Amino acid sequence: MPFRSDIRYRFEYAGLQCLCAGIRFLPPAASLRFGRWIGSAARYVLPGRIRLAHDNLAGAFGNTLTEAQRHTIIHKLLKLLGEAFIESVIFTSEDVQRNITIEGKHFLERAKASKNGAIFLVPHFGMWELASFTFGAYLVQASVIYKPLKNPYIDRSLIAAREKSGLELIPSKQALRRVLGNLKKGRAVGILFDQNAGRSGVPATFFGKTASTYGAPAVFALKTGCPVFPAYMMPDHGFRRHRLIIGEPFPLINTGNREHDILANTQQYNDFLEALVRRYPELWFGWLHRRWKLPRSFAQVNETI
Repeated sequence: MPFRSDIRYRFEYAGLQCLCAGIRFLPPAASLRFGRWIGSAARYVLPGRIRLAHDNLAGAFGNTLTEAQRHTIIHKLLKLLGEAFIESVIFTSEDVQRNITIEGKHFLERAKASKNGAIFLVPHFGMWELASFTFGAYLVQASVIYKPLKNPYIDRSLIAAREKSGLELIPSKQALRRVLGNLKKGRAVGILFDQNAGRSGVPATFFGKTASTYGAPAVFALKTGCPVFPAYMMPDHGFRRHRLIIGEPFPLINTGNREHDILANTQQYNDFLEALVRRYPELWFGWLHRRWKLPRSFAQVNETI
């Protein structure tokens, strides 16, 4: 690592540690108010992302949303992200029992009993970070795929914090072999699947437009026969209360045509997420992400689907 980069990373890590220490010193109500303020203020710091969110919402919903409605959705989302940051700092394993209600708990038992393992598809929706604590608390030797951060010091700190819940973190570059190995051992794996997959994705549609989508969940399901459950976080009534909702597993489409089956199963996952986001657009982080940016290899795909 270059010396200058290392110094910068150390300063970033020290600054984050100081901020987190200050947040933990505050009462939870005050820290969450601070988080909402940070989220609201982000619109002045990230004008490009705000424009992108407006463009994404307009592209997805067309004329059914006014500019004022888009503004309201984005403002609520930013406040939620600020709260989510605070929760990621102050949340503990004990909070799983106090603050999280699970709908579809019997699917966790089904995942435990599956000899082929199980996949939980988790979008960047609501307090998605808290889902990892919950899975770690209820599932033995569960794992989740994550993308390592550029700053190695913050990355190691984040891994240590998440693994306190009992969850194993699998770096995305090592995912294929380790995920297959875990599934074959009957373990559960969580996958955040709703970001742009770039050149390695498959051309599934999302809000009527082609979006490069991770095909790995479908590949794993076809290879192992494991069930794939949708799982997402929703705000609940009460202070710091949330619901983890686990739905029925998707039916596995397996015609023997591998390319067709990967795309067909992936399309199921996108369709589920689209229906969810249409109902609660203010809870989906993806509006701030270049979800529909296509690689050159997808240039003509919109004309052929």
